[in-house]
Amino acid sequence: MKNLIFKIVLLTIFLFINVSAKDIGDITNSQWATLHLYKGEKQRAGPFAFDDTYAEFEFGGRYEWLDLYGYIDFIDALNSSTSDKHGDNNFFADIEPRISLDYLLDKDLSYGALKELFFAFDIYYADPSPGNDKGLKILWMGLGSDIDIPWLGKSGVNLYTRYIEENYGSSNENSFDGYVAHINWFKPIYNFSESKFISFQGYLDYEFGSDIPQIDFEKTYRTSDSLQSYLGLWLHEKKWTVGYGLKAYKDMTQWKDGEILNGKKTDTTGFAHYFNVGYKF
Repeated sequence: MKNLIFKIVLLTIFLFINVSAKDIGDITNSQWATLHLYKGEKQRAGPFAFDDTYAEFEFGGRYEWLDLYGYIDFIDALNSSTSDKHGDNNFFADIEPRISLDYLLDKDLSYGALKELFFAFDIYYADPSPGNDKGLKILWMGLGSDIDIPWLGKSGVNLYTRYIEENYGSSNENSFDGYVAHINWFKPIYNFSESKFISFQGYLDYEFGSDIPQIDFEKTYRTSDSLQSYLGLWLHEKKWTVGYGLKAYKDMTQWKDGEILNGKKTDTTGFAHYFNVGYKF
């Protein structure tokens, strides 16, 4: 399946043109965007841990049937020779559209803690690494929901299947491979005023059921599943936000932890620390 992202954009445009508006009273249209500067220590993505300072443009909102979240990262934003990513690929995007089934069917599908159902998608794109002609082009697709979870409140809970077009040359390219269980949340926990508060926010992704360990190299160094979770405490004001996040990993991006690769031990399981400041548009 070639040009997968282009096809998804065309599908979105088609739906936009052909879906007539439905009067769903509890849907409030909104939009937001924030520009962040992050300092990440002991990050994992690939077989080795790394430190880097990167810029992130984060955005989201709701317009009738479309619920959208996404971000674009610019790696080594300070062009620093001390960054472990200096001279490496410098662009990563994650776009997460969800299409409301309640809205399309003009029906309230809520039941108990279940508040809304969606067709859910997640598009990943990254530049190729130096010396590699393959980057990252992945589509997750499946069923999404908003669920009222005790204490956390309304949280996004999605279950996806994965289509892998490019994965830095791995054996699972150009195939459906594995599944993802995902949850995200945003919980204000202390209010100073209407526009100033502390939030507990984050997500968890568990990728499983992959057939990626196929060739001998992958049988030694790759796994069929991986887990990551971000746990953040952020201070929000009207135009600014500052935050700290602890990120936990288990075999990140399906690389085994503790194996010797190119004379170094792989480091894909453990914790990372993220510090950020952001400006809200």
